Amino acid sequence: MPTTTFAVDLTRPIPLQAALPSSNHAGGRKRVLVCVPRYLPGYKSGGPTRAIANMVDLLSDEFDFYIVTRDRDVTDAKPYENVVPNQWHRMGKAFVLYCSSVNMAKLFRALREAKPDVISLNSFQDHLTRAIMMLRRMGAVGKTPVVLAPRGEFSPEALRIKPFKKSLYRSTTKLLHVHDNVHWMLSSEREIGQLFAAAPAGHIHPSHVRVVREICTVDPACNPRPAKAPGSVKLIFMARISAMKNLAFLLDVLTEVRGHVELNIHGPVAHGDERYWNACKTRLERLPSNIDAAYHGPIAHEAVSEELREHHFFVLPTRGENFCHAAVESLINGTPVILSDETPWTGVQQSDAGFSIPLRHKLEWIEAIEASVAMGQREYDRMLLGTRQYAGQFTAQDSARQHAEMLESALAS
Repeated sequence: MPTTTFAVDLTRPIPLQAALPSSNHAGGRKRVLVCVPRYLPGYKSGGPTRAIANMVDLLSDEFDFYIVTRDRDVTDAKPYENVVPNQWHRMGKAFVLYCSSVNMAKLFRALREAKPDVISLNSFQDHLTRAIMMLRRMGAVGKTPVVLAPRGEFSPEALRIKPFKKSLYRSTTKLLHVHDNVHWMLSSEREIGQLFAAAPAGHIHPSHVRVVREICTVDPACNPRPAKAPGSVKLIFMARISAMKNLAFLLDVLTEVRGHVELNIHGPVAHGDERYWNACKTRLERLPSNIDAAYHGPIAHEAVSEELREHHFFVLPTRGENFCHAAVESLINGTPVILSDETPWTGVQQSDAGFSIPLRHKLEWIEAIEASVAMGQREYDRMLLGTRQYAGQFTAQDSARQHAEMLESALAS
């Protein structure tokens, strides 16, 4: 049987006028049901949305993808344009069910209609994951294997946010064996230790744990960069405004930095972090005259590369990342980074691709930003070269193959 073909349109969902096409199982291609909190055309969630979109784009010749997600972007009150809530759509190379709300009835319907061979979950705590896992516990999923990517939710810093609620959920689901025999997809070696320390399941089989690097598809930048003269620097902060991303810490550091700094802040205010954003706004108003900082709101993904290339450094004092998609996008766009040491990319400093600094060493943060201010063109050119070389490890094809092997391993279990 010939495989399904798709009209490739990554910006406009097209509602289906009939039921999902019949299964392609006879043709040998397996079906993957992906549950992700937000998907295209959304962009405010950043890394996870792009990671799934890239996986679909690069692996659609091997798998058929059926995505269940919410019908609106983060902080949006209305559904996406052209989306009919609770109906399947064609979106690029995938079928997408945009849900107006999340409940087990909608997820059961998606399972019944998509008939997946494997289920891919992209959060441990999200309501989509919870609904699927409870359906699985009730027997509605049968023997369909489940791949779960916790995306940094077991990092010590993440677990300190609403700790009682998270601990209660882990303990309860562990007691009920909800996550037994799940396949765990992690983004870095450090996340393995965090998974076993959090112990979300009674038994985690080592063969069911894999490190799979996120798929990034932007080519290393060779575009002209902004000139770098000693005495000033352009920084960009591009992430959700939340306690985990730690913008307030950066603003506190900047109050003690000498030299001219331009800081442009992009990203949505995370749900539940409005008070944190208010504290950040107070800090913005009190910055000294040598610091020019501005908040620009969320940024569309298609504008990210150009925006990165207009700045000297990407800066993110994050309290914990399993992959840090935004930092990787900066690197593969050729923009050096200033990061905390709570990402997998602590080698940027040794590679002349930026700075990696412990959060407990505030003085080192001040010194690093002052070093970027004082930097001249020759030294900055050396850092641009180091950034391009460091970014060479992020090949989309290798990462896509790792994702395919993860799915194939789950299917064979």
